[in-house]
Order: sequence, then structure tokens, then C-alpha cells
Amino acid sequence: MDIQALLPPLFEAAHKAAVLVEADSARPKVVTHKADGSPATPTDAAAERIIVEAIRAQCAIPIVAEEEFEAGLTPKIDPDGAFFLVDALDGTRDFIRGGQDFTVNIALVDRRVPVLGIIIAPALHLMWHAIAGQGAFRNSEERISVRTAEMGGIRLLGGKKAAMPEVLEPFVGAHTVSGREQRSSSLKFCLLAEGQADLYPRVGETCEWDTAAGDIILREAGGTVLDIETGKPIVYGKQDQRFINRGFIAGNRNTFLPRI
Repeated sequence: MDIQALLPPLFEAAHKAAVLVEADSARPKVVTHKADGSPATPTDAAAERIIVEAIRAQCAIPIVAEEEFEAGLTPKIDPDGAFFLVDALDGTRDFIRGGQDFTVNIALVDRRVPVLGIIIAPALHLMWHAIAGQGAFRNSEERISVRTAEMGGIRLLGGKKAAMPEVLEPFVGAHTVSGREQRSSSLKFCLLAEGQADLYPRVGETCEWDTAAGDIILREAGGTVLDIETGKPIVYGKQDQRFINRGFIAGNRNTFLPRI
């Protein structure tokens, strides 16, 4: 599998989806709700079609895409083989309310680990990507890395529940929290990867397509994403569990997360 050769058509597909999403963000929204109560719009499905069709034109690697999964169209995958995870509009709630944090996400997983990730924030006109072993980049050429926080205070991304001491204590050690910012979507992984924040704790469930692209970008920038219960990196390909992740904590693997 030549990952490098896949990058240009994946970039093109991600950009086409991002153009659609950005254009639709200024229009009135038609909102429906999935079985779990989460919102969806026609833009979610339309952007996903752009990406899925582009991937299928390039290779026969199976695709697990959020909207197709909701419609019962997900292929059976080999969890130890290669497959794509696609979330063409992550942060749909933010998209609906007129925010700017929504993202387009494409990830390639191999042997239960993401090996390629692309994230575009259409409203911010920013893109991040990473390939395993090659580093993480913003806007194609600017290499990025996590920052080393001061012991006197770390900056969190996430909600109030994620900032509870019982969640953080096993991971942050002697560090103290000096600030917290609420942001949406996989953008949080990118902010960590480029050194704008230190930790992103998540106590609720997510799906693999929510995290895979951000996971590899953060890993290649010097970070990691750990299952809160086990303290070990998230694994992918959990089809028997409907591709659901448990709570996790993401951050700089050298400064924090001493349970690694």
C-alpha cells in the first residue's frame, strides 16, 4: 500500500468537501436527528459522498463512513487490515449554530492504528495532515509539534466534566490546571498538535471516525491519545462495538500522561 501516492487525491477530495461545507454553512440548515439523538444535515451526507467516491476511484480499501454507517451500509472489515474512517462533517452542532470549529476528516487505519490523517477546518481555511513516521503539518508545509507546558499551569480543551480532578489526576501528576477552553470537533486535536493547548480530556463516548485523523496528527506532533480506563493508546477497528471509543485523554506524551 503506497500511502504517499494516496495523499494527492485525498487532499483533493477533502478540499472539495470543505468547499461544499463552507458554502452550506452560510445557508439555512435542514436538521434531522439520528437514532442516538445527534443532529445531521444534508451537508453531512453530500460531503461524505465526495470523499467516499474519490477513495473508491483510487483503491479497493474498505471505507467506514459515518453517514453510510448510520444507513447500515458499512462493509465488513478486517480489523487487523487497512480501512478508511471518514467523518466529512465533524462538529455538526457547531455547523448548525453558525460556529467555525466544524471539520472534514479522513483517516487511514492499518493494523488497528491510524497511519494517515487529514483534517480541514473549512471556516478557518486551515488544513492539517500526517503520515506515520513523517511528522505532522499545517497547510501542507508547516511542520507542527506539541508544546511543553509549565508546571504552574496547563491549558485544557473540553467541558467541565472532563476537567474534574478525578479524571485528570492520574494523568497530569504535579501539574495544575490554569485554564480551560471549550472548542468543538476534531479541531481540538489539531490545536494540541500545534502547541496551542496541553490536554484534551473526553469522558463521554466517541466514534472512531471522530478521533482517527486527529489521533495520527497528534501522534506525529509528539502527542498521544489514551483510553482513560486502561491508560493505553486507543485501538481502531472495533466493529463488534459499533466503532465506539470509551473516554480518552489526549496530550503531549513526554510532559503528561505518566501511565504510558
